[in-house]
Amino acid sequence: MNKKRLAIIGVFVLMIFGFGVYFESLQNDSKSLKQINKLNFDTRQYQSVINNKSHELEIKLQQVKTYERQNRKKTAAVSPVANSHCIGSDFVELFNQQTAEYENILSTKHVNEMR
Repeated sequence: MNKKRLAIIGVFVLMIFGFGVYFESLQNDSKSLKQINKLNFDTRQYQSVINNKSHELEIKLQQVKTYERQNRKKTAAVSPVANSHCIGSDFVELFNQQTAEYENILSTKHVNEMR
């Protein structure tokens, strides 16, 4: 009878240990899932901002194209070489930085569609 009781106690201790390990792994999985969900939410927000900005840029580009067609004039591209009394070098630098930023935004627009 003593061996039976010892075997039952041993099985009971092993079951408690097994449940402890199981619930600890569930808790770790829950923490990992919360972190993944937060990262996914942040990524979706960032992608939404990018998509909104690119949509605004596309609208502005369409407005410029419409304006050019209506007036049949082509706008001159501003380059770092253009340095006259009308356009300062600071303006050219800012324009080129803004253009590079817009190109970067537009180049990442369809990232979600490609995945």
